[in-house]
Amino acid sequence: MAENESKKGKFSLRKLIYNDKYLIIISILLALIIWVVTSINLSPETTKTVNVSFTPDFSDTAVEQLGLKCYGDEKIDIEVTISCKKYLAKDITADDLNVYLQSNAVTSSGTYDVPIRVGTEDNAEFAVTSYYPTAYRAYFDVEDEKTMDVNIQYANEDFIAEGYAMGEPLLSESTVTVKGPRTYVSQVASVTAIVNIEKPLTSTTSMDLTANALDSNGSDVNYITIETGGENLTITIPVLREMQLDVVANFAGKPSNLDMSDFDISYSVDRVNAGVLEDADISQAVIGSIDFSKLNTGENQFTFNVDSLDGFVILDNIHEIRVTVNVPSDYTKKTVSVSSDNIRVINAPQGYNADIVNLSTDEVTVIGTEENLENISSSSVSLVVDLSGLDTEDIKTGTSSYKLTTALSNSDTCWIYGSYTANVNIYEK
Repeated sequence: MAENESKKGKFSLRKLIYNDKYLIIISILLALIIWVVTSINLSPETTKTVNVSFTPDFSDTAVEQLGLKCYGDEKIDIEVTISCKKYLAKDITADDLNVYLQSNAVTSSGTYDVPIRVGTEDNAEFAVTSYYPTAYRAYFDVEDEKTMDVNIQYANEDFIAEGYAMGEPLLSESTVTVKGPRTYVSQVASVTAIVNIEKPLTSTTSMDLTANALDSNGSDVNYITIETGGENLTITIPVLREMQLDVVANFAGKPSNLDMSDFDISYSVDRVNAGVLEDADISQAVIGSIDFSKLNTGENQFTFNVDSLDGFVILDNIHEIRVTVNVPSDYTKKTVSVSSDNIRVINAPQGYNADIVNLSTDEVTVIGTEENLENISSSSVSLVVDLSGLDTEDIKTGTSSYKLTTALSNSDTCWIYGSYTANVNIYEK
């Protein structure tokens, strides 16, 4: 019995060969192995096109050692044709290719066609048969830069709606930095930005601009970049509503109770055609301020430049307006001495003392009617040097001249005429 079981457990090659079931399985496996081996060895050759996006890099090359910079396309698209076994084609990608530039071709500044090289790993199962382009064309030079003003040109001059006027355009930056190869930077004669507005404007508008570097002939200069301090170069175009305004001047330092109805005030231009900001509450053309300390007895003349005014522009061809102020004949002058008790320095910087050394004069001129001047005496006049405007960083010890602020303590109809100074000694505590 044991002998029979031993015979059953033995492997019999004879039985395996003559067993149809196992024979079929073995035949299929052998056929598959033979087919795979034959397919690999006898697979037909094919070609494939691989597109490679390549970024030129000249760092750590002779180009960098020469102090040159490359001015050309930042990326190159290279079409590479390879040959390989057909069964491998689908697995080959751009990552399997080695692309580089033969940078030693660049030996000095100028334009070069730098050879492009495309290769494979030593054990690669495919070969590169062709590629295009075969060279990278770029300009090489030392980098340079310069700061230039931005010139504005208008593609269409008639872009302001009827009944409105354009104020002074405001650029986000009046100057830009022009950068590029030294040879080309030297050719830049101007930087121009073109404003193109098609529809008539009725309100203030801002827009982005593109600045272009131009040569002396007005042509674009190659390889130039323009840098601004901000993200974009912008322009704001104020659109003003046209109005007729009466011309007036303000008065500063006017005595609180002085009646100016009998002052004769005249203007070289009484009324102007002006452009006013739409949301500005402006009903008069205020051309400036006249300080009472400059107002003498008799006739006084003041000239104001009106090219730049707050909130409006004068559209007429006027650059100056003259104001004549005639002080009534019953106003006279009185010279009043200054008491030392009424002269002081205020707001000395922290950590410093300040003393008045001397005055430009020990008398001041007071103007008013004879009746009002009777009450003015030395005790009425006070002179103050206010140092609150001094920055601690700008303080210089020693004696310097400062403007005096004048005041009358017991009169609201008279004023002090003239400008007065004091020498003040500033020293550390």
